[in-house]
Amino acid sequence: MKRTGTGTNNTSHQSAQGGILGKKMSRRDVLYLGATAGIAGALSGGIVLSEGAINPAHAASSATISVSGTQWGVSTAYIGATEGNVRFNTADMSDLGINTYRIYGGMSRWEWQDPYSPYGTPTIDQIKANPSVINWTWWDNAMTNPPNGSDYWWSNGPTLWQGNARTIFANLQSAGIRPVVTVRNRDNNGNPAWAPNPPVTANDWNVWWGHVFSTVYWLNVRNNYNVNDFEIHNEPNNSSQGWGGTESQYFTFAQYTHDAVAYVFNTYLPGRTYHVYAPVTTGGSSWPNDALQQIPAYFDSVDIHDYSGSISSYVQQVHGWMDSTGHSSYPLWLSEWGTYRGKYNSISFDVSLVSNLISGSQPGDSNVTGSHVFSMYDWSGGSGHLQSFQGLVAADGTRTSGYYAMRLGIRGLQGARPTYQSTTSNSNLQAITTKDSAGHVYLLVTNSSVKTAYTVDADLSALISSGTGTMWQFDSTHMDVVVGSPQLSNGHVAFTVLGTSAVLLKF
Repeated sequence: MKRTGTGTNNTSHQSAQGGILGKKMSRRDVLYLGATAGIAGALSGGIVLSEGAINPAHAASSATISVSGTQWGVSTAYIGATEGNVRFNTADMSDLGINTYRIYGGMSRWEWQDPYSPYGTPTIDQIKANPSVINWTWWDNAMTNPPNGSDYWWSNGPTLWQGNARTIFANLQSAGIRPVVTVRNRDNNGNPAWAPNPPVTANDWNVWWGHVFSTVYWLNVRNNYNVNDFEIHNEPNNSSQGWGGTESQYFTFAQYTHDAVAYVFNTYLPGRTYHVYAPVTTGGSSWPNDALQQIPAYFDSVDIHDYSGSISSYVQQVHGWMDSTGHSSYPLWLSEWGTYRGKYNSISFDVSLVSNLISGSQPGDSNVTGSHVFSMYDWSGGSGHLQSFQGLVAADGTRTSGYYAMRLGIRGLQGARPTYQSTTSNSNLQAITTKDSAGHVYLLVTNSSVKTAYTVDADLSALISSGTGTMWQFDSTHMDVVVGSPQLSNGHVAFTVLGTSAVLLKF
């Protein structure tokens, strides 16, 4: 059954061709490929809602929410998305409300051929002595005019976004969106074949150190794109993502990567803050604990991926490792989460996205400093690639229902806001309250019950006593639209939360 949302903010919300090239080639994805045909309609037409898309009429149950007046913690500081390859438009990002964008960099994009001869030149010492030994003509062309023959995922094929790195970084900077760049020697398709994998010899390390140096220098010294965040590879514990070495060899790889990043900033941009993220591993991996124990000096931000229905368990486990190794002050980033299984038009899954945003904004071992939902745009496999995956937005700009769920949640949480514990009387309801820099109070609530609606009495009296607010709603027929102007009376406000829905109130 096809449905469209109502109201003024729900135009053009449909899914389209999915896609990925910077993503998974593991067994889970092979299994997914067999199911692709079964969701083809949802990946090519308008919104085809599933799993909780219908809210049958049922008598509402009563519930309460009690909001504390004591600050609980701070919300996630950076909520963003990982890129897709069919589209790039910062107007989409500004509408969604994201403030960070994750980009797959590395040798397959920027050094798909060796720009030097013989192999292993220039050396690390030569680069340090004189950065002009870098082939900057190659780098300018790679970032501006990549050839169609390269494995350059932004422009290699007519179905992909026809752009370049220079446009991406310039536009992100203009929009005030923080880029996080992955650097890796080989990608999930095994490219480029010439790159050392893993680096072992002195010449191998010259090649890799020079690549990282060139990336960071081009972005920040040769140009001024203000790119200060770098991930060391992508899921190195998952061989399908390109890393060909052991955990121990990855730790050496991390040392050289950190050294190259640090050298650029310390030498040419002294005093400017930069961040290096590791180990960028899949959910359930123990590599974060090992990295914190063995190489804590070579990164300052813990980075994980987790596609669980609830992110809280693994996030809490990783926080426990951070605490036990004495690195609780490191930021924790969840740089991939959400889904690559075409669920962004399932209302129940979309509501779970908001619940996970709430979880990541809770204090202590649940807190996430930054996150990137996977993915902002579709990934199109195109010629020579095996996989296509659905993002929040399609190539032509049409939006899934998941886009609108994310937008509602981001509106209530974005930006490291003070949070206030919001205790619900029913376990189907999850809630959190925040306050923005202008003093506006936001109450965000999700209802995971498929059939039961709740008439809620929320007590905000510890924070605010009176006023008229705005209420947004997300469910199968409301794509993040304003549905009312709730009234506070002695700090209390009454509203209804439908089954499988999310609401946001602002006062």
